[in-house]
Amino acid sequence: MKKRIISALLIVTIFAALFALVACNDKGESVTFVKTDGAKIIDENGKAIGLYGTNLGGWLVQESWLVPTDIGKTYGQIDMMLDLANRFGKDGMYRLLDVYEDNWVSELDFKRIKDLGLNCVRIPFTYMNLTNPIKKVGDKYERTPYAELAVDESKFERLDWAIEMCKKYSLYAILDMHGAVGSQNGNDHSGDIAYPDGGRLWGEDETGEICRSKTKEIWIAIANRYKNEPTVAVYDLMNEPGIKKNGNQTTTSRTHAYFDELYKAIREVDKNHIISVESCWTSFDLPNPAKYGWENVIYQYHHYNWASSGVANAAYYGQQITWNNLATKKYNVPILIGEFNVWPDSHKDKVNATGKESSQTEAQAWNGVVELYCGLGWNFTTWNFKHASKHSSWGLFNYDSDVEGMKEQANYMTMSEDEIAKIWARHNSENYVVNTSLTNCITPHLSSFNTNGNDNRSLKEIKADKNYYILRDEKDNENED
Repeated sequence: MKKRIISALLIVTIFAALFALVACNDKGESVTFVKTDGAKIIDENGKAIGLYGTNLGGWLVQESWLVPTDIGKTYGQIDMMLDLANRFGKDGMYRLLDVYEDNWVSELDFKRIKDLGLNCVRIPFTYMNLTNPIKKVGDKYERTPYAELAVDESKFERLDWAIEMCKKYSLYAILDMHGAVGSQNGNDHSGDIAYPDGGRLWGEDETGEICRSKTKEIWIAIANRYKNEPTVAVYDLMNEPGIKKNGNQTTTSRTHAYFDELYKAIREVDKNHIISVESCWTSFDLPNPAKYGWENVIYQYHHYNWASSGVANAAYYGQQITWNNLATKKYNVPILIGEFNVWPDSHKDKVNATGKESSQTEAQAWNGVVELYCGLGWNFTTWNFKHASKHSSWGLFNYDSDVEGMKEQANYMTMSEDEIAKIWARHNSENYVVNTSLTNCITPHLSSFNTNGNDNRSLKEIKADKNYYILRDEKDNENED
C-alpha cells in the first residue's frame, strides 16, 4: 500500500510539473485562453485585458516595398517561389526561403516586442506556407492546381515555433491568413497577383468553389492543431478580403456567407478561440453577428489615412468613431485595428492635397492615435514590427545604417543563390535597431488601455468627456494656445 501511495504521489507530482510547463512561460507568467465578453476581451480568470502589439509582416509572405527584395516590379510570393525553384531547384528554393525566414524573424524580435510593453503579435501567413504550392511538370516547376493542394503537417514548423516564442515571452498570437487559396484580393500582400481584379477565391465558378473549399480545409487543419493552445488568442479568417468593383474593394453578403462557412467549420473543431472577421474597410461592410449566430468574435478594421488623400486626422478618426457608433453599437463586439500607420497633417502630401499648412508633427499624430485607441478600448497591432529602411514609421525596428550593405536588395531573378542568401541573411534581427521616434509614442499609453472595450458613444460624447489630441482640429489647437 505504501508503494502505491508513493507511486500515486509521484504521478501527481509529474502531472503538476507538466501542467506548469504548459501553463507558464520561463518567467512564471501564466498563459490562459481569452474570449470575448460583449465588447470586452477577458482571460480565463474573468479579468478584462487589451490586445496591443504589432505584425510580423514580410516574414512568411514578402512584400517588395517592406523587405530586402527588389526585382524592379511588384511580385507575389508564388512568383518568387517559382522563379527560385526553376533557377535553383525545389531544394534550392527552400534553402533560400529558410535563410530569409530564419533571419527576418528571430527569437530576439519576440523579446524586443515584449520589452516594449506589447502583449501580442499578429502573424501573417498564406496557403503557400502550409501546402504544396508548386509542382514539377516535365522539366519546369509550375503552380500546383488548386484542386491538388493538400495540407502538409510538416510545414506547420514555422507557426509552431512562433507560437512557442510567443509563449516564452508571454505574447498572445493572432494567426492571420494573409493569403487564401486563389487570393482573396489579388494584391501582392496576399502572395498572388495573377488575378489583380480581386483574386480567384470569390469566383462564381468551379475554380472559386475549389479555392474556397481548400481554404476551409486549411482553417480546419489549423483549428485542429491549435484548438488547445491558449497562446493563440485569435484566428483571423483572412486579411483585407474584398470583391473588387469599379476599382473599389469591399465585403458583401457573398463574403459574409463564406465567413460564416469558415466560422462553422472552425467551430465544429474548436470552440475556444476568438475568430476575427475583417472588413474592407468600414464597419458598415460587416453584418450584425446575430444574423449568423456568431459568438466569441472580434471585428477588425485597418486604418490608413493616406497622406495623399488630404483628409485631416481629426476628420478621419472622428469618422471612424461615428461609423463605429452607428454600426457596431448594436453588434456589441470588441474592435481590433489589425493594421495601421499614421501620417501627420503637416506631411507634404497632405499639404499639397489641401493647400493647408499644419503644425502637427509625426510624434504628435502617433501619440494622438495610440492615445485614442487605448482610450476607446480598441485593440491594435501596428504595421509593422520591421521595415528594411534606415528610418520609417512602417517599422518599430529599422535597419542599422552603420552596418555595411544594408541598402542592398536581392533580385531573385538575376542574382546567384549565394548573392541572394548573403543579402537576406544580412537582415537578421541583430542588424536592426529600435525606432524610438515611433515606440516612444506607443509605450506611454499602454498602461492606460481601456479594458472595458469598444467605447461606442457618439463622437460628441467622447470629445466632451476627454479632449483627445487627434480629434482636435487646427482651430482647437489655436484656441488652446
